[in-house]
Amino acid sequence: MNDIFISYAHIDDESLDEQQKGWISKFHRSLSVKIAQLTGEPPKIWRDPKLRGNDVFDQAIVNEFKNSRLMISILTPRYVKSEWCRKEITNFCRNAEDQGGLNVEGKSRLIKVIKTPIAAHSSDTQLPGILGSILGFEFFELDQETGRVVEFDEAFGQKAKQSYYSRIYDLATEVADVLVALDNEKDGDQESVIPAPDEDSQIVFLSSVTSDLEESRRKISRELVARGHQVIGLDPLIAASENALSEATAKISEADCVVHLVGEKYGIVPEDAQCSIPEMQLNASAERASIDPSFRRFVWMPRSVNPTDPRQVTFLHGLMEDPNRQKGAEMLEDTLDNFRDYIVEKLRVPIPISTPAETSMPDSDGTKSVYLIYDLPDEENVAPLEDFLFDNGLEVLTPNFDGDESEIKESNIEKLKSCDSVMIYYGQCAKTWVDMKLMSVMKAPGYGRKKPFSSKLVFLAPPFDRRKMRFRSNLASVITQADEEFSAKDLEIALEELTK
Repeated sequence: MNDIFISYAHIDDESLDEQQKGWISKFHRSLSVKIAQLTGEPPKIWRDPKLRGNDVFDQAIVNEFKNSRLMISILTPRYVKSEWCRKEITNFCRNAEDQGGLNVEGKSRLIKVIKTPIAAHSSDTQLPGILGSILGFEFFELDQETGRVVEFDEAFGQKAKQSYYSRIYDLATEVADVLVALDNEKDGDQESVIPAPDEDSQIVFLSSVTSDLEESRRKISRELVARGHQVIGLDPLIAASENALSEATAKISEADCVVHLVGEKYGIVPEDAQCSIPEMQLNASAERASIDPSFRRFVWMPRSVNPTDPRQVTFLHGLMEDPNRQKGAEMLEDTLDNFRDYIVEKLRVPIPISTPAETSMPDSDGTKSVYLIYDLPDEENVAPLEDFLFDNGLEVLTPNFDGDESEIKESNIEKLKSCDSVMIYYGQCAKTWVDMKLMSVMKAPGYGRKKPFSSKLVFLAPPFDRRKMRFRSNLASVITQADEEFSAKDLEIALEELTK
């Protein structure tokens, strides 16, 4: 019995250099070694090293994939034109159904590897439809500057070589999981069976990303799949085609939620399009959220993003300040691991749709609330200001500093959603911290806030230097403490606004 049957077009194993092995031969060896390292024993892999396109599709070949537990189809332009290859897929699927089904424990026994991208119309019309719904591993990327395809092969440089082995690891992990699942099914070992996705599993549209975030996207995808969610997205060539917007809209309409990863690069702009692929898909998900309040959007950016492309600067500025782009979005600037853990936790149980009444603090007595945001080193210094606000009839919300990072973040979001006004205390903290908190305030509509803030204030307190004294913002009013000690006079003008 073969563990794996590799289906491929033979021209794709021909090397440009006669002294080197072909791509398929190197792929065969690399995959075998990695699976052996993951499972503890070498897999039995079969592929036909000699037949050509004019050879007869005979019973000997049929017997090989009849006796194979899993098939890997290596898709290329030549593959989709090969009647032989199409027959291999069709017959494998037919035999798999006769032997108990193509799926085992939520995983497919047919896996596609995309070595070279294929025009959308070719794959749609000539290959079995099953390929459109199964897990795919792309062994190429699109150059963000030129739009050209770069295959993962050491012949194209060190970066392509590293990407190749990274993708081999992902593929080997998936294959090992399928083989273990087949062993469990055969042995009837119910204790070892991976549970199938339950009723709370989600269909997640994982948006296209720029080249610098490809590895981050794969990490998020692996984690979501491991948690039982179904991850969908666009083929890179479809995403860069004239049908990019309609295809993205269709896919997003199928999803329960969407995940966007945004970085420093702007990305490819498809022909005749007005914006890049990532921006286009983010706009499409915002459009869905504007008509479907239950649709959830997660947007991640790494900390300290410093784009140099003016288009990306404009895009990020709009993302931070445009309420329409923030519809239904939870926007986080954090490490990728924290973001991954956050969305995994959020997708564990569906969140009911909130009504405006549910997102406001109970204020039957007319009490207004202000969220006083400060950094931990200023906890003592801010006390007189906090007391003054409370003594003037305001409910004062303050940051939490205890608990793990996800709990602190969730607490901050809930207070931004519910308070009437917000005040940022600029004392011993750095200006970058203040800027980050201002951006967090601007993201409040994306967190689910239903009404505008009554006021947004930045309170400048000692220690002072030239930079702090020059602080100004179009996002909030700025108040400066007049003396070394806080005085009620500092807030005389702002108090009326806070309590109205």
